Amino acid sequence: MDEYIFVLAKSEEIPEIVDIYNGLVGTPGCTWSFDYPNKETAEYDIKKDSLYVLKKNKKIIAVATVGSFNELNDLEWKPKNPCELHRIGVISTMLNQGIGTILLQNTIKTVKELKYDGMRFLVSKKNISALALYDKIGFERCGEVFMHDIDFYCYQIVF
Repeated sequence: MDEYIFVLAKSEEIPEIVDIYNGLVGTPGCTWSFDYPNKETAEYDIKKDSLYVLKKNKKIIAVATVGSFNELNDLEWKPKNPCELHRIGVISTMLNQGIGTILLQNTIKTVKELKYDGMRFLVSKKNISALALYDKIGFERCGEVFMHDIDFYCYQIVF
């Protein structure tokens, strides 16, 4: 049986992580480019101990960054001590196979262990598959914002 492992990313895994980022560029609803997220973004997230990877059979199949970035403080949120979810992605060859659900379940478990009381993030209004996933998991759509030339929905969950 295949086993999934969810752990902090290591520096030597950056090329594999960047391949996942780049593999999603141009997929429906994805707002990423080959300039962002990139190697420097991954290096920064690893230094902050905030970049996690989901592995199957020792291969990275999904990534997520969670932590205190304070990039969304100007928006209204219910959690008092939330973390932010950023740069979440599943390897393009495994999209629509339930990997996003497994990734988010592991991310939520880890965030709770780190003593955050919730999670907040933005999702492009055009990212239909991501919106469906977040709704399915039980995140609350709690607003809208225009940032970085993109229309986003605000999502949150309180633990």
